[in-house]
Amino acid sequence: MDTLAFTNDQSPSFIVGTRTGGQGKTLVSQVIQYIFQGHNQPLRVMAADTAGDEGSATKSKLARFLEGEVVVEELGIGVSLTSIRSDADSALQYWERLGEALAEGNVLVDVGANVLPSIWNWAVVIDAGRVFKAAPPINLVVPVTAQAQSLVDAADLIRHAEKNRKYLPIAGYFVVLNEHEGKFDSLVETSEYRDLMKLVADHDVKTVRLERCKSSVWQKIQANCISLTEMNALHFSDYAPKFGIGSFMASAAEKDFTGWLNATVEEFRQASLVPREPGGAGGANRISIEA
Repeated sequence: MDTLAFTNDQSPSFIVGTRTGGQGKTLVSQVIQYIFQGHNQPLRVMAADTAGDEGSATKSKLARFLEGEVVVEELGIGVSLTSIRSDADSALQYWERLGEALAEGNVLVDVGANVLPSIWNWAVVIDAGRVFKAAPPINLVVPVTAQAQSLVDAADLIRHAEKNRKYLPIAGYFVVLNEHEGKFDSLVETSEYRDLMKLVADHDVKTVRLERCKSSVWQKIQANCISLTEMNALHFSDYAPKFGIGSFMASAAEKDFTGWLNATVEEFRQASLVPREPGGAGGANRISIEA
């Protein structure tokens, strides 16, 4: 994919999903949204990982992070058994809004664990590929952690996507190597890692390194669902009252967070997962470190 894919008349879509939880998909979705927003190309944002039926008041994790900044459209996780019994077509209609969004492009969809198969099933049953022929590129982003099962799951998702390309045409694959739970060094000689890397080579899959953030306030950021945009707007002096730490610890925490964010944005840009050019005036990802 080149930078032309990011022009307004060819706006790509992103499906961020995994087969298991705890792989960092919501963090990856945040990074993508953050960079596009700062580039003055805001994405429509959807989440398909809430616990309830369509219309449920349950809020997705991504929506909790982006609350007050971006409207996250909650899609739920699929039609309920009760709905299927009362309306035979309900299962086919359930993902209609998602399909329409992908057909238009410029959308980011955060998909919960084990939800992707039901989306593929929907696409196959209704032969969605005929509609998607004229759609902007659809990219599949798969975060993985340094665990053998995570690598197996990522490989299975790519194989499943290739098998069903006729119905849900994936234009590009991105595997995000999430180091927040550890580095991948110990896995490089394993069969699981070699299998995934073979798929990476065979299908021109882009890999993106997501470093572990070493800031002392990282756990509080996650626990309190503080967005990247909000964090980037904080001066180091704001860290002390916000996180209950001393001034010198605040200085170190801000430096570590900002350094991580800079590195992450650059990694995503180098992989052509997001626009390469820096944000325009006032862009959210114009990051600086206080001298």
